Amino acid sequence: MFTLDRYILRSHIPPYLFSLILITFIFIMDFIIRYLDMFIDKGVGFFVVLEFFILSLGHMFALIIPMSVMPATLMAFGQFASENEVTAMRATGISLYRMITPVVIASLFLGAGLVYYQNNILPESNHRLMSLMIDIGKMKPTLEIKENIFSTAIEGYTILVREKDDRTGRIKDIQIFRSKKGTVPVTIVADRGKMSFIESENVLRFELEDGEIHEMPDPSDISTYRKTLFSNFTINIRDTERGLERSRRSYRGDREMSSRMMRDKVAGFKKEILNYSRDMHISAEKEMVGTLSRVIAFDAFAVDDMERPETPTSRAERRTQQNAKNPAEKQMYALETILRRITGLEDQISKYEVEIHKKYSIPFSCIIFVLLGAPLAIMSGKKGMTMSIAFSIMFFLIYYVFLITGETLADRRLLEPWLAMWLPNIILFAAAGLLIWSTVRETQTINWDRLNFLKRWRQKGTAGIL
Repeated sequence: MFTLDRYILRSHIPPYLFSLILITFIFIMDFIIRYLDMFIDKGVGFFVVLEFFILSLGHMFALIIPMSVMPATLMAFGQFASENEVTAMRATGISLYRMITPVVIASLFLGAGLVYYQNNILPESNHRLMSLMIDIGKMKPTLEIKENIFSTAIEGYTILVREKDDRTGRIKDIQIFRSKKGTVPVTIVADRGKMSFIESENVLRFELEDGEIHEMPDPSDISTYRKTLFSNFTINIRDTERGLERSRRSYRGDREMSSRMMRDKVAGFKKEILNYSRDMHISAEKEMVGTLSRVIAFDAFAVDDMERPETPTSRAERRTQQNAKNPAEKQMYALETILRRITGLEDQISKYEVEIHKKYSIPFSCIIFVLLGAPLAIMSGKKGMTMSIAFSIMFFLIYYVFLITGETLADRRLLEPWLAMWLPNIILFAAAGLLIWSTVRETQTINWDRLNFLKRWRQKGTAGIL
């Protein structure tokens, strides 16, 4: 039996490596298409690009490793079926359950390794990748000046350009805000102009036409405000061309943390919610007592007021009673603020719990894809290898769509995080169970000719002609 297990496992290794390489190549092509323009525009060096690529492989492999399991299973068991090895094993009393046992055990180890990878290697890889991406983004800030977007890439300046021609450098409807600490920003507005970068002097030059300058040198004295009109005005901003400067980030996003880090975050958020809830209840009790006291006082004042004519003194007392409502309004505003903070914390908790469950649900999919792939390959018979690969893509797309949709719903708190992340596994596990049950009962194999609608349509068309 151990010889059979080794044979089955060895039959899976080449298809798995092939699938791994093929899917990795597809992801690399997507990587090149997505980031090539940024690398060229920023003038990023080869070794920095290589580092960026290697770090990007971290989150790629988190999906590539489980994705490669199902095609490998389909290829291996499809080969067994096409060479009648499945029939031979069944003839010797070996059931499908026994055939897939070594592959399921291997997928368990693969999933366990992926859990370790998701919690120890991937967070650090994502953290370094995000830091590098931010550092690259700070290079050549002139490229960050885009149409209809406030650009703060150049320190001390906020720039808005409504129209920009990258070929000629012509710009229209320009607003430039130059700020210094402790002063009112100088505002420069122009109808049109030209933007150019002078590499030899490391200067970004704005040649503006028909505009005005608003400035107030002394923020405490409004009389220092002045407005200057101009027909032509040139601004030279120096030291805008920056190379890559490495920085250290202490902040980590949810995908830059292990499950333990995120659980600690969730525990801290829950503690904050508990404190806010306690404060809210105390404030609500005080407000109830205060409101009751004001109502009693107001009723007594109203009854007394009915028995006597209104005088300046009574009008003042009435005004005092009305003003007493203001503290109540402030208290209600404070309670609303607390509720908003609690809602924000609950949103954060849901977001982190989604990522925690994702670190375990995706590795578990390795087992699901084995359970799906084996019966699909056997039921397809000798002709269904191509169609079974198509089914592999289809099932993974279903899994991925469910995963992304569930994550979105959980982030909006429309679905429980655990259910959102485990629902794809639950659905595909049920489908795998049905396929295995049908295969074990040796029901009819899948008739791929019936599923090939194009072939059937062509045959009908040929018959009609004849």
